[in-house]
This record gives sequence, C-alpha cells and structure tokens, in this order.
Amino acid sequence: MARMALEIPAGLVVCVRDTALLLYRATVEALHLALGETTPPLQEVRLHRDRLIEIGSILDQAGWPGEPARTLELAGRRDVLRDVLYGSLIDAGERLAVACEGAWRDEATADSIRAAAGEVIALDRLLRELERESR
Repeated sequence: MARMALEIPAGLVVCVRDTALLLYRATVEALHLALGETTPPLQEVRLHRDRLIEIGSILDQAGWPGEPARTLELAGRRDVLRDVLYGSLIDAGERLAVACEGAWRDEATADSIRAAAGEVIALDRLLRELERESR
C-alpha cells in the first residue's frame, strides 16, 4: 500500500488520536479472535498484525491519550490514514449534531456549533487532500 503524509493541526490531533486508539483496540480484538481458532488463518493473522503495527505507528506519531496535542505530520499507509480520518469525521459529525440539538433547546451556544462545524470542515479538507495526493 502507498504511504502518505498529512499535516494534522493541533486542534484535530485529539480526535484523530482517539479514533486511532479505537481502531487499535478493534484490530487487537480481531487478531485475538483469529489466533483463537483451532487452525489460525495465517493470512488473516498477518493482515491484522500488519494493521496493528501501522496503527501503533500512527499513535506513536500523534501521541497516546494524555499527551499534549501539537501540529504534526502524520505519515502512514493511505488506507489506514483514510480509516482514521473517516472515523474522526464521523465522531466530529456526531458532536456537531449534539451541538445543534443543544442550540435548538438553548443549551448550547452558536460558538460551540461553529467550533464543531469547523472540526468537520477541517477533517473533510484533510480527507480530500488525502484523496488528491493518492491519484
């Protein structure tokens, strides 16, 4: 798979990191299930192992939870970066929906909606950049 690099603004690092951690956990679980079979399917085991290594590298670059967020260049396999960014975009979209719902009930401010929308727009921009560079 092709490797790529993207600049991730400090304001997006935490959501990218959180999504990468969720993908890491899911991949560990998939690897565990594959290894638990009587005759583990070696191709599937290798696939999960390689993906786990790649997501671990992304977490090493982005920092693990609790570490300060800073603007960074995130490099990795295009397919894994895409998964991380799409997951982050989905989570940001859910936060935007919650902010909009809260504003409708006068429980959230216009600034909170703008901030959530800005996060969605910035993640979409990164995904478009990733797609552009892969052509």
